[in-house]
Amino acid sequence: MKVPFETSKLYYGFPVYILGYKDDKFQYNITTSSSSYSLGDMMVIGMFKGSNAAEQIQKHREFTLNIPSKEQAFMMEKAGFLTKREKLKTLQVSYTIADTVDAPLLTVCAISVECRVVAVEEYQNYLNFTAQITKRWVDNSLLDDKGYFRNEAFFPLEYMGDGRARVYRELTADTQPLGAFIKKERTTKN
Repeated sequence: MKVPFETSKLYYGFPVYILGYKDDKFQYNITTSSSSYSLGDMMVIGMFKGSNAAEQIQKHREFTLNIPSKEQAFMMEKAGFLTKREKLKTLQVSYTIADTVDAPLLTVCAISVECRVVAVEEYQNYLNFTAQITKRWVDNSLLDDKGYFRNEAFFPLEYMGDGRARVYRELTADTQPLGAFIKKERTTKN
């Protein structure tokens, strides 16, 4: 039975990512976030509007979205907790400058996406950035011999929790192809 759930927030499982962005004070910088979605070549991210990253991305209108795995968890977490500092040097993060945007592309993250902001919308204390994906990068270990993505080989961290506690969860190698649940239901009814 469902019951009302009084909480200030509810995160029901979002991929954790590290944003790379141009920074007026430090040249380039990073921060951690988990509010995003993509559709085709569109990427939408949400951030607290008072953050350094939000201010810099709103000004320069470009960023990279880098998806860490458990192996980068320390860097990912520290990049989120350190504020208004030069995090790339402090955390000794290896990076290159992206091809299509002026932002850092993190070498250690198996998936990175280059994005150019096309719209910014304010909602209460948050900014939502809608961006065009200009380039995608994937470590070749995540591609099969035909160049297709190996879903079962990638284990990003998910962010979950409520107003009391928040946690990270890992994906497993278990996958189901699109349509598998409908097919299973049909076969059990016949």
